[in-house]
Amino acid sequence: MKSSIRKTRSDKFPLTLHPTGQYCKKIRGHIYYFGSDRKQALENYLDQAIFLHGYNSALQKSVNGNMTLKEICEMYLKYQHTKLQANNLTARHHNDQIGSLKKLMEFIGENCKVKSISTLSLQNYKRSLQKHYSSVSRLNLHISIMKAMFHWAKKNDILKNIPNIDAISRTKEIHQDRFTFNSEQINKLLSIADIKMQAMIWLGLNCGFGCTDCAFLKWTDLDLINARVILPRRKTGIYRDLPLWQETVKSLQDIHREGNLVFYTSKGKPYIQTNMRIDDSGKERYTITNLITTKFRRLILKAGLNMPKGTGFYTLRRTAATVAARSGDPFAVQRLLGHADVKMATRYVQDVSAQTDRVIENSRMYICYIKS
Repeated sequence: MKSSIRKTRSDKFPLTLHPTGQYCKKIRGHIYYFGSDRKQALENYLDQAIFLHGYNSALQKSVNGNMTLKEICEMYLKYQHTKLQANNLTARHHNDQIGSLKKLMEFIGENCKVKSISTLSLQNYKRSLQKHYSSVSRLNLHISIMKAMFHWAKKNDILKNIPNIDAISRTKEIHQDRFTFNSEQINKLLSIADIKMQAMIWLGLNCGFGCTDCAFLKWTDLDLINARVILPRRKTGIYRDLPLWQETVKSLQDIHREGNLVFYTSKGKPYIQTNMRIDDSGKERYTITNLITTKFRRLILKAGLNMPKGTGFYTLRRTAATVAARSGDPFAVQRLLGHADVKMATRYVQDVSAQTDRVIENSRMYICYIKS
């Protein structure tokens, strides 16, 4: 019987496993091989895709530093689009890239030669962003996207020389403690949540899972007999092999299996859906519908809980990180959150003053012992 579940763009892996054991792809009549390791083969393909698919025609026409800003932006976005198709980039971030580089071209001038972009122009661009955005994170996002593009162009020998992007830096963000749930609030939410949302809440608290983790969790990622979940974090690729609490296992066992994914909506669709449309300029644009965020927000309202602005499903992840941090092992917290380094994990850790007190007291005892 033919499956009624249609494949989405995120289901497609761009490479084919050849009988020789290597992953390959037929491009413009030729077969290219990228190695036998699936993950490394994908990375090799993405690094070369922009050239193999013929996007280097603009490069050959624009040698000796005569490439325009529009040409380099279009090449970079085509490369990023291949990552999106390979499920190695989120649609949301790709939309951010498109919008951000459009702003850059509008300010600098799309026909401006890359070699003519001055340090002063970049500094003025940052000032214009500062006037437009009150959010430091949004300002830094635009700067990061611009820098990533020029670094990519230099790394891949598209540009021999790039503008002096080091002259503009990201604005330092002042880290402030953010809201985390207490046990009373968690119990209240669990008491009125449906079966699927109960399981998502437990996964958020147990494993630090966010919306994307829950939305794309598969039954094959779970070992309910041994109470474990193995799920690399999509954003960083960091391997996560985590134990499951008995409450988490029980909530997952109560869910009726409908397909490969653990969670489907009442209409049989994934909780996070990506749709593509063509904008007025003829370019692809992606819209994301996150039904977990919507459903959790309604749950908070139904529970009658007075929460600070910005409280959502991701607050469960922050709560898990904060509680885990009290163990005193930052590397365990890093692994739980799936971050590439310990520094990132500290952004999610709140209210650990008691732990800090213990560290300082231990230091005092050590120093006083040496002194004596």
